[in-house]
Amino acid sequence: MKALIGDLPDGWRQVLLKEICDLVAGPSIPSAVSSGDFPVVKPRNVGDGRLVGVADGVEAEVAAELFRYRLMDGDVVCVRTGGLGRHALVTSEHEGWLFGTGMIRLRPGDQVNPRYFNHYLSHPLVQDWFKRNAAGSAIPSISGRALGTLPVAIPPIEIQVAIGDVLGALDEKIAVHHQIGQATAELRDALLPRLFGDPEGLTGLGS
Repeated sequence: MKALIGDLPDGWRQVLLKEICDLVAGPSIPSAVSSGDFPVVKPRNVGDGRLVGVADGVEAEVAAELFRYRLMDGDVVCVRTGGLGRHALVTSEHEGWLFGTGMIRLRPGDQVNPRYFNHYLSHPLVQDWFKRNAAGSAIPSISGRALGTLPVAIPPIEIQVAIGDVLGALDEKIAVHHQIGQATAELRDALLPRLFGDPEGLTGLGS
């Protein structure tokens, strides 16, 4: 059948996102600060399919009032204002974290593998769908109602798991290379001023 991402193989089907996921828009949490004990995911914490950086936090009293906005392993968070199309898979490491303003939490049902679904959102034609369905011009945004109409290609669950495993393994390799590159850049930045101030320190570095 013809779907958003093209012709689907036999055994695949296309459904609307709202039919397979529970969608909840994040609340306004203006009191989130770096010292809080309960991390709050914001758009800046959403990287290339994963959560990144240091999250701000709220105190236990605030977190207790926001119980329905806590994240679970297997959730996917999506940026709804600015930077549309960015998304991240929630892992056990982030269990119990909160999600705040500018975010939508997607909780896949039993018929969807979370890793597969997270990678599906990275498909170029899905990313194009985000752009075409955004509202506003200066700061594009998408509502939960609109996001719920996203067509999602669903293969048999064993194929979902296989796709998620293959792409997940590649993501891990990308993350390792990124960490190596970051560490190398930090070493360069630390050496640069010292070497310019002490050229004799170059002796032996090339050996």
